[in-house]
Amino acid sequence: MDTRPFKAWLVGTSMLTSFVAIPEAGIAENNEIALDTITVTSTKTEDKAVDTLAGSSVVTRTDVERYQPSRLSDVLNAVPGLNVQEDSDDPASVINLRGLQDFGRVNVMIEGARQNFQRSGHGGNGQVYLEPEMIKQVDITRGPVSTIYGSGAIGGVVNFGLIDPSDYIEPDETFALSQKVTFDTNRNGFLSSTTLAAQPLEAFGVLANLVYRDEGRYRDGNGNKVDFTGKEVISGLVKGKWNISPETSIDFVHLRQNFDYNTGASGVSRDTTTKDSTIVVKMRHTSADNPLIDLSISGYHTTTDTEQQRLTGALVGNQRSFRINTFGTDVFNTSRFETGPLRHSLTYGADIFRDEVETIDPGGNGDEFTPSGERVAYGFFIQDQIEFSNWLELIVALRYDGYSLRSPDGSVNSDDTNLAPKVTVGVTPIEGVKIYGTYAEGYRAPSVTETLIEGVHPGGFAFLLLPNPNLTPETAQNLEGGINLSFDGVIREDDRFRAKANYFHNEIDDFIDSVFRSPPVGTPPFGDFQYVNIAKAEIHGFEVEALYDFGDGFLQASYTHVRGDDKTAGTPLSTIYPDKFVGTAGLRFLEDKLTVGARLTAVAAQNRVPTGTPTSSAYELLDVFATYKHNRYFSTALTLKNVTDEQYVPFRQAEGRPSAGFAALISATVKVGG
Repeated sequence: MDTRPFKAWLVGTSMLTSFVAIPEAGIAENNEIALDTITVTSTKTEDKAVDTLAGSSVVTRTDVERYQPSRLSDVLNAVPGLNVQEDSDDPASVINLRGLQDFGRVNVMIEGARQNFQRSGHGGNGQVYLEPEMIKQVDITRGPVSTIYGSGAIGGVVNFGLIDPSDYIEPDETFALSQKVTFDTNRNGFLSSTTLAAQPLEAFGVLANLVYRDEGRYRDGNGNKVDFTGKEVISGLVKGKWNISPETSIDFVHLRQNFDYNTGASGVSRDTTTKDSTIVVKMRHTSADNPLIDLSISGYHTTTDTEQQRLTGALVGNQRSFRINTFGTDVFNTSRFETGPLRHSLTYGADIFRDEVETIDPGGNGDEFTPSGERVAYGFFIQDQIEFSNWLELIVALRYDGYSLRSPDGSVNSDDTNLAPKVTVGVTPIEGVKIYGTYAEGYRAPSVTETLIEGVHPGGFAFLLLPNPNLTPETAQNLEGGINLSFDGVIREDDRFRAKANYFHNEIDDFIDSVFRSPPVGTPPFGDFQYVNIAKAEIHGFEVEALYDFGDGFLQASYTHVRGDDKTAGTPLSTIYPDKFVGTAGLRFLEDKLTVGARLTAVAAQNRVPTGTPTSSAYELLDVFATYKHNRYFSTALTLKNVTDEQYVPFRQAEGRPSAGFAALISATVKVGG
């Protein structure tokens, strides 16, 4: 029976009713589809993104080459349910999943190492620094997944994987040397990326990469240069893999980054340097003879250190620093076995991390709004993925969490524990269609800053900053339902269609939010600011992503709709981003060597905000791209960003500063190998 008419009807219906979409990271050189890419963030076991029973997405290396990003927002633009808050005078990024961000609500990792840096200010709190040129793949799972990822992941997980030797060394080579240069017309920007990869032995490969990026102030859509928007970046990466035996492998990652820039959006200019280091060691051991053994052990150390010197005002020359050290380890094993007709993948393990926050500001009060302190979070979990025949899947999981937090002088000591379950049921009524439903609980321990902040707000608008050692952890209860579609040969024999759509409803008890209380009439100009537990926050919405690939080209799009409220105060939450649609169309020529296309990003206005939070206007951005792989040794790329020179200010952009206008980026890459 020819099922193509039915598949075509189903695809067309879903496209019309759901604004279907997919993250741009769609097609690799061999026309792989991102939703077919293997991911592990949903369950810690390998599965295609389109088959996961969760809001999982993957961004591949293709996006880095196609859009030539200078910031993480360029890489993650089309992932449904995800937004990136970025301040124009700071190269850091704050990732928002389904309206949740800051203080670890989203577990952001680089090669599995948590990035927990925090520095309070007028922007987001939970910054990550990463040079996008080094990104190989990004794995995203939206929604509470702290069952397997520990404290904090009530918004979800984002894990950045970095380039490795296999991205450069061809099957018939033992080494490769690659040099890439990129020019940016808007910022007078220049990028150099030099990579040396070697595989002297079949069982051992290593890569070294050095990136230098120099960007001046950018011009906005009106042609005006925006102050404090330049930066200089030097990043180095060493990554190796050693297959000790067919069953055991060890991976090593050392990433070092240095960002030089000037801040000044808040009215005070500072010469700023941020140094970031991530070290990861991973070991995996499997047994061909014993399916009960699939063991992974990892340890990591991350350090982010921001040093600033004041350039303006009464405290010119004052130096301050914000530093966090995070030490962590993660151990888990997956045992695969059968009980009658049921196939089990039983995963169980433990993890722990320690944050050491140190702020030094002898002439100012940076140590008051970003206080020093220490936090330890740990947990144990067990998860069973059960399959019956080819039509029923069941995931049941349980996690025990605990944390402790203390101030440097020992005057504040807080701790708590929690038990969080997860249940997912998935059915496959017909081949290519998966329907699932999930109930999952999440847990986030209070951060050092939320608990210990204390002092007086600087500047002319003075108010008290009050600590709250009685903060209790946030707990989330998420209901989610979704459908995954995967069809080949829809209209023609060589085409492919992939889609994921889901609806979620997340309730967070004891949600931690900042509260400002105005002073009584007739008193001095002091109010007070404090982080407190509100009774309940509620967030709901839907996300859709899809791709139709017909060999000679592709169509992609994504759509996100999220609403969130403080149910206690009856007001909207301040971190809910406006609706967003991203659509991409591309064509391939010359036996897939040449790809050309365009991407449209349409963002709605955001007027649904609490009192005192700036609104944002709607805007549309058009990007055009072309990549040409002349041969295995030479490739070029051209990207035209914001072709219409749109003047726009993204939601939650600090100080309401406009983003960059039109930019043309051209790059060339030369590789030699042997």
